[in-house]
Amino acid sequence: MRTHGLATGELVKLHHALAEALPATAGVVTQLVAPEPDASITHVAYDLAYISASWLDKRVLFVDGTGMRTDGADPLLPSRSDPLFSTAFDPSDLEASISRVVGLELYQMSFPTMRGALDLAPVLRRIPEFMDRLRQTFDLIIIASPSAAEAPMGVLLAPYVDGSVLVLAAGRTRGPVAAKLRDSLRASGGSVVGVVLTRCRPHAPRWLQRWL
Repeated sequence: MRTHGLATGELVKLHHALAEALPATAGVVTQLVAPEPDASITHVAYDLAYISASWLDKRVLFVDGTGMRTDGADPLLPSRSDPLFSTAFDPSDLEASISRVVGLELYQMSFPTMRGALDLAPVLRRIPEFMDRLRQTFDLIIIASPSAAEAPMGVLLAPYVDGSVLVLAAGRTRGPVAAKLRDSLRASGGSVVGVVLTRCRPHAPRWLQRWL
């Protein structure tokens, strides 16, 4: 497997770090969220899910939540004819969209866009039930959330997941921006359990890296 952004060994360490930080009797739900737009977040979340399922024999659900945005001015968002969360939000509707990756205990699904959902309160009231149902089915649920600069969904979901992991780009993400997201996640009632640094460039020569 060729991973994106993190080496296989780093993904294994990340899995074990999450398992140690988030002990649970049922499945663990974690979200990866960045302060600013970063396309690598989906790759890192999927790669972590893949490694956890294929190498560590876990039943894993990868959730692509990067489309959960409410800004109607974004031309990349689906149109209003696309499915939305609404007051009629039913967790079973989303569960029906879960598909399995052939040959693995790896499953995947996407959250629909939030565009057009004017009142998020009814949706958020159903989220705990949805998360609990997922915990009963999977060992690990990994959510790739939209960046905080694009939508507040990561902060809104933080109280309902077991822990959030910040995804920061080396040499690009500014410290105050990362700290602001960390503080927002904590203020919402969520727990920040770690940081993933992407786009790192090792300074040691390649021949020396294998000895480090």
